Amino acid sequence: MTTTRPSTPAWTTQDLNDLLQRFFGPGNDAWPGMDPDPRKGERARPFVDLLRRSTDVPIVLPRYQQAQDRFAIYVTVRDEAHAALMAHVITSFAGPTYLINAGVRPCVLDVNDPIESALLDLAGPATTFRLETQPNRRYRQKLTDVALLMQHTLASRPPRLWRVTKPTGRLLGEFDAALAAGGEAASQATLEQLAAQGGINAVNLAYLRIKRLSRLGLDQELLNYPDLGDIVRQNPPIPVKEAVLNAVYTCDLQEPLTCGDLPGAQQALRDRGFLALAPFEEAQASYSTEALTVLLVAAVSREDLASTQSVLDTLQKSASLESLPLGLRHAIATLRNVQPNGIPTHQTSNPSETHVPPAPASLTHNADATPPPAAPTSWAELMSAVADGHANLTSILDQEAWTDWPSPAQDDRHIATVLEDLPDDSQAKIWRYVGAFIDSVGYGQPAPLSARALITCALAYDWLGPGDLLAVQALTEIVLRSSPSSATYQQLLEELADTCERWVAPERAAIALDFADRLVMEASPEPNARETFALALLLPLSVHQGRLDPGDLSMARRLSTELGIELDWQSQPSEGEAQDAEAELKAATGRQLLLYSLDQRVLDRVTETLQQLVPGLKVTASHDSVGSSQLRQKARQADVIVLATRCAKHAATGFITQHAKSAVTEYADGSGSASLLRAAIHGLLRAGKV
Repeated sequence: MTTTRPSTPAWTTQDLNDLLQRFFGPGNDAWPGMDPDPRKGERARPFVDLLRRSTDVPIVLPRYQQAQDRFAIYVTVRDEAHAALMAHVITSFAGPTYLINAGVRPCVLDVNDPIESALLDLAGPATTFRLETQPNRRYRQKLTDVALLMQHTLASRPPRLWRVTKPTGRLLGEFDAALAAGGEAASQATLEQLAAQGGINAVNLAYLRIKRLSRLGLDQELLNYPDLGDIVRQNPPIPVKEAVLNAVYTCDLQEPLTCGDLPGAQQALRDRGFLALAPFEEAQASYSTEALTVLLVAAVSREDLASTQSVLDTLQKSASLESLPLGLRHAIATLRNVQPNGIPTHQTSNPSETHVPPAPASLTHNADATPPPAAPTSWAELMSAVADGHANLTSILDQEAWTDWPSPAQDDRHIATVLEDLPDDSQAKIWRYVGAFIDSVGYGQPAPLSARALITCALAYDWLGPGDLLAVQALTEIVLRSSPSSATYQQLLEELADTCERWVAPERAAIALDFADRLVMEASPEPNARETFALALLLPLSVHQGRLDPGDLSMARRLSTELGIELDWQSQPSEGEAQDAEAELKAATGRQLLLYSLDQRVLDRVTETLQQLVPGLKVTASHDSVGSSQLRQKARQADVIVLATRCAKHAATGFITQHAKSAVTEYADGSGSASLLRAAIHGLLRAGKV
């Protein structure tokens, strides 16, 4: 059930006066004691004056610590819901041009710091951003000017700017879409908005976070998730169970099993408290080989022959038993020999297993009751069920039942026909399933008609948030990979071009450039339509090229040349930030960089661009879907690792992060060349500061 969060009252004048006295007290040399001398606090005074004129705007205040030569701008909003929106505003004004932070997110305030504790007392946790820039005067002045401009702009906007919320279903759809399209930052931002806005309980929020951590291959972080044991005991959805089992395999079992140390693997499971896994065994048919291996080691360790045989039967459907570690095969044989008289009935006495009581007789034996419709077993059936208004279809997403279905490509025309005929209320619901659709299509045979119908739905409803745009970009790629007709190509690009003025800006440059990059990579049956769309994407970026990332600027120049779009790009970086960034990139010569994506053409383009930008950089690339000795060596040798997670398999991403050692790891916020290049340059710059 959707809940409504009470609105947070505006700060009173007394609240702000108390804060200002503490903020400019000991620990802040930006305006000590708010000295009334006009020569004192010259840079801080305008922020205070603006704040006193409008108590409904975010608090934006500078801090300088002379002894440590540290400078920061603090931005504080009233609650977490406002923070989710404020992150986009800060990115729009300061973006990567002025900030050293890789992502704009609320910081953890130090209760022992007098300045940060003042903000914490006023607004609570997860409401304050600490904006920091390069440690020299020019950078600090520019960040101060940008922050003041931002506060001026917000003060002139109506209060309703901070009240805009999206329905929970829309946010869930955008989260799944961003995750499927490889949007690391976009999925995190949507998740934070879901947490702040309410409408979803803590348990389901934990499921989403675990799902995201698994997708990114952050297995150790997943296993360290607070109260994971309690979450597991509540019999979570199948994807959560599989994510936990995959993480246990990667972090605890992979190394000892590879080395033939079965006792070590068994002890790791005991230490983890994962020997009794009865609730996990219920859904083993859909598990990965890694997850099944965890169940198998646990069953053998318990000397549970029934569970052992059950897991073996499932495992044989997807893998040869000869692929199991030798020590595990010997343990299975020994267990069978100890119990030669057949397989005993499997008994589960695990108190954590969930037992569902039978429904009352009045509900199960009512002959007049209309039986519920059969659950969909294909994408065509699901779309038809949505069109017919059937309820409780989201369980298909919760349990990822669609992973057992044929690809949408096998029934593309039928699915597209259903989508095109959807009534308005059903069209609003269909976006909830777009992330699963993108994952299901993958990089294999495309489903262009269905993808085209979903794009039409998104554009009709003006769904152009960061996660939505990543999904539209992924759907566009599916259409273009199918070599569409001239008419289809032209109509699609014209519709996309019409939206550009509403979203193309420096803070979304990577998405815009990924669209443009795909125009280069795929055939163009209608050059005029391609040129029009490319111009709509690149022209706004050229106007604001001084705010672009070094990687974005380099990719924009290249794409302009390849697409034949004559724009006035700087041939050399102007003085200041871009010049400093280029100098730092040159220092990356000799470093080892590992790029991972399932799109080999993207890997080739980014590798070529990086070698031009940073001569001497050692770039290796991988598009493996599973771990291997070669991939292990690449991960261990890398100084910087960059991952594109669209349609990526956990077996590969988890394998890479597990063997990354001390490498700097970056995630692309998208699946195209521009987003991967941007992440690579961020990683190289971060590595230079380590």
